[in-house]
Amino acid sequence: MTKVGLISPRGAEKNSRNLLLQKVYERIKALAAFVEVDDIEFVPNLGLLQVAAYFPEKYRLSYIDENYLELNGKPPEHYWADFDLVLLSGFNHQAKRAYRIAQALRAKGVKTVMGGLHASALPQEAGRFVDAVVAGEAEELIPQLIEDFERGKLQPIYRAQRGADLTRVLPPRYDLINPDFYNKIAVYATRGCPHDCSFCCLKGIYAPEYRKKTLPQITRELDMIKNLLGEKFITFADENLLVDRTFSKDLLRALIPYGINYECYCDAGVAEDEELLDLLKASGCVELLIGFESADEKVLRQIDPWKAEKLKDYPRIIEKIQSRGIGVVGLFVLGFDQDTPKTFAQLSDFIERTGLFDVDISILTPIPGSRLYAELEKSGRLLSQDWNRYTWHNVNFQPLNLAPRELIRGKFQVYQRFYREKAIAERASRFRELYERLHHHGLAR
Repeated sequence: MTKVGLISPRGAEKNSRNLLLQKVYERIKALAAFVEVDDIEFVPNLGLLQVAAYFPEKYRLSYIDENYLELNGKPPEHYWADFDLVLLSGFNHQAKRAYRIAQALRAKGVKTVMGGLHASALPQEAGRFVDAVVAGEAEELIPQLIEDFERGKLQPIYRAQRGADLTRVLPPRYDLINPDFYNKIAVYATRGCPHDCSFCCLKGIYAPEYRKKTLPQITRELDMIKNLLGEKFITFADENLLVDRTFSKDLLRALIPYGINYECYCDAGVAEDEELLDLLKASGCVELLIGFESADEKVLRQIDPWKAEKLKDYPRIIEKIQSRGIGVVGLFVLGFDQDTPKTFAQLSDFIERTGLFDVDISILTPIPGSRLYAELEKSGRLLSQDWNRYTWHNVNFQPLNLAPRELIRGKFQVYQRFYREKAIAERASRFRELYERLHHHGLAR
């Protein structure tokens, strides 16, 4: 039987002792408000689980997530052994580790394939380390790749010419993961987003058209998760789940019988539909993650004019959603050309004034495949192309009106103000039910 390894490489920010992160988290739950969100959320690689669904039964598949391996005194390399074919996937900060794994495996005669965001944006770079690169959406490429592997004739690059037909994609292989490692399970119902933010790489890498699965597909996946993994918090990995209002309402109605707790990404337009908000509450939505990006109109006009027009309505939108008992997680980015030393206090004021349930603040990162990356590379403002630093927490370019250290320090100041003892107590009182639901799944805020 042909043995296939599906490896999610350890990220640059993850500890090499893997499960140490979870053990540390258990000790500091009470202070979890001071922990970066990435350090308390444990989610499997949905891309690899999706690709796994296309392998025939004659293949024996093993999913290996280096972030959460139980090493039992053995090095990670021990778990790479004994494969005929290995597929790797990951974000930019996983790329160098993926290359190292691929080189070690190729030296042993193992065929290697790499896909995901980084490899899709830089297929020539990835191709120096692996036998084949999958660039773009993989579902309609994998059958040909498997056929070529069996003939011993892998192509250097498999490039998607169009977006996958989501009504025909197979359900991910959730059965391959260890449920004890993860407190969130990712599901996607749609692909595509009507917005075109300069720092987003998805439209430059994957098909931009908005597409949807069918409701039976989605409910089948939820049934699989429940039967295989038990009661898990669901994170919808869609770029912008609630764009199509009719589809969204049908989906939310279908979720109600499951009694799940979930989160999803959407834009501020969701607040304009009262029925949709009611269905979000009824279907178990705990929090909406909304990319506000900035509290400065000048910045938003450069990012997305639609968001700039919405800025004046943000306080009303946030209150409208949160009055339904749904938390709004404001996603913000610091480091745009219009940002100055005054930006940090301005953002803190906005967060405080609007009473956001939670925030996630990133350092602007020029991800390959985005317009931002191309512009900064052309202007010579990139400071680093060390992919280990491409985590959204490091400064990899020269800001226009800030020194890199000012930018890092400013982000910390915003978080510090958000997590003041008084502010924490006020949020804990206001959002007690939501905190209890998150704690139930090991997801403190």
